[in-house]
Amino acid sequence: MNHKMMKGLAAAAVLCMAVAACSSSAASSPSSSKSPSAAGKPLVIDDTPISPMTDTFNPYSATSTGYVVGAEALYNEPLMIFNTLNPQQAPYDILATAYKWSNGGRTITFTIRSGVKWSDGKPFSASDVAFTFNMIRTAAGLETDGTPVPASATAPNATTAVLNFKQPEYANLFLIAQTYIVPQHIWAKVKPSTFTDTNPVGTGPFVLDKFTPQGFTLKKNPDYWGKVSVPEISYPAYTANFNIVNPLASGQIDYAGNDIANVQNVYLAKSPDNHTWYTKAPYLNPNSVVSLFFNVTKTPLNDPKVRQAISYGINRQQLSSQGETGYEAPETSTSGLLLPSAQSYLSPSLANNLPAAGDPAKVTSILTSDGYKKVGGKWMKNGKPISFSISDPIPYSDYYLDAQDISHELDALGFSVTVNGIGNPAVWDGDLTNGTYDTAIHWSNQGPTPYQIYDNWLDETLSAPVGKPAAGDVGRYKDPAAQAALSQFAASASTAGQHAAITKLENIMNAQVPVAPLLAGADWYEFSTRNYTGWESATNPFMNPTPGSPYLEETILHLKPVS
Repeated sequence: MNHKMMKGLAAAAVLCMAVAACSSSAASSPSSSKSPSAAGKPLVIDDTPISPMTDTFNPYSATSTGYVVGAEALYNEPLMIFNTLNPQQAPYDILATAYKWSNGGRTITFTIRSGVKWSDGKPFSASDVAFTFNMIRTAAGLETDGTPVPASATAPNATTAVLNFKQPEYANLFLIAQTYIVPQHIWAKVKPSTFTDTNPVGTGPFVLDKFTPQGFTLKKNPDYWGKVSVPEISYPAYTANFNIVNPLASGQIDYAGNDIANVQNVYLAKSPDNHTWYTKAPYLNPNSVVSLFFNVTKTPLNDPKVRQAISYGINRQQLSSQGETGYEAPETSTSGLLLPSAQSYLSPSLANNLPAAGDPAKVTSILTSDGYKKVGGKWMKNGKPISFSISDPIPYSDYYLDAQDISHELDALGFSVTVNGIGNPAVWDGDLTNGTYDTAIHWSNQGPTPYQIYDNWLDETLSAPVGKPAAGDVGRYKDPAAQAALSQFAASASTAGQHAAITKLENIMNAQVPVAPLLAGADWYEFSTRNYTGWESATNPFMNPTPGSPYLEETILHLKPVS
């Protein structure tokens, strides 16, 4: 399935690091002129199985239906959208048409698109942009995917927004520019963290039409500033991946991000209209690092040696072949790098140091040196076993199976591991962000450099006390050395400086194991040409294909009806 993908690092950020100022040169986008009436059939999307749905569309709430299914950008647009598949491609201009760095990367000025209206008819301006960024600084409890918080945000005029940061933020252009903008005239009157937003007002190509617990529909925004050829979008509610296979294969679902076992026979072979990124195995492109997240506030998971032993005890090959049916390759390095795409960053000493089938002898060596002894077949220290649970949603059938496999593997090696299957992914999201879990299998951020992955794993400034929502570092990991290395990368204007920072982070991952890398996460993507054409593919990689925000907005703006 397509687990909710957090934002990754933008290509343009890397390209601009070596200069004090950088302006965007917009990628070609169909969303460039006022649209006539849209034509075509309703577009049916499934991103995350969730049933029943709740009438909540707050783009800054990790438990809202709009957030969980990844639909936010369809109604609350960002400033820009980046194609993480191509580091050289300029961003697509959405609510901003240009940006410029100054003050050594501490200030960014956006040129804001003119002539845009909110879906309730009120005018949109740079004041709404400034309000949104000030809101994420001052309102507690918002899910911002780790977006840096500006010290101030102002709008000198209707088409200019200026954000000032306390430190250089070259490396975080992606997160900044892909922030969802909300209307000041509505959000200034509510408590953002608890606002259900049952009738979202946005600038996006769609507005909410109908909602039931069994699904919701969006209809074309008649006042949208760009061109849209899809008149309606439907998000039906499903309880699990296996319930999606038949409607997907038969063309009832047009666009999906699901792990489909035996995809060739059960999906591709059913119709020439059915497609995946590649036409043959592995069918999907990797774009994240699937890992076992540790809540380091929990004993004994607060012990790096225990975390290290757990990592070496996992049979990643079994997870790859059984849980992910061969679509996701085992991670081979304790560095946590997404390989082979990040090969140029890999320290030679950390290459291939994670045996695919695990290393039971190393588990024994690590735990023995840490004072553990086997008692009755279980590792014990001070009379206590190494006991923890793995929390993952039952509807995420691949992760749920992976969790069971890890439990069995580690139990056989002397650990005491249970699986906490959660029925509703939204509940699970809340558990992770609030730190009320032991461990969980989870995807990483995306990006053309490792920085954004590491930042989301290790940046304690994104974290929060247990019981309060964290924007990142949901494992509550704290390490001054990791913080210094992250800052070094973000402020670096040279490739050498960036690589040096990543080397430090790789070694921290190896020694401290704040998360245990498991698999090269696939970008789950199935699409049908039965009703629409213009989809991205391996031969036309204009956008990250995941049906989640903000990427799917640009995907849908490229679609044309078959007839």
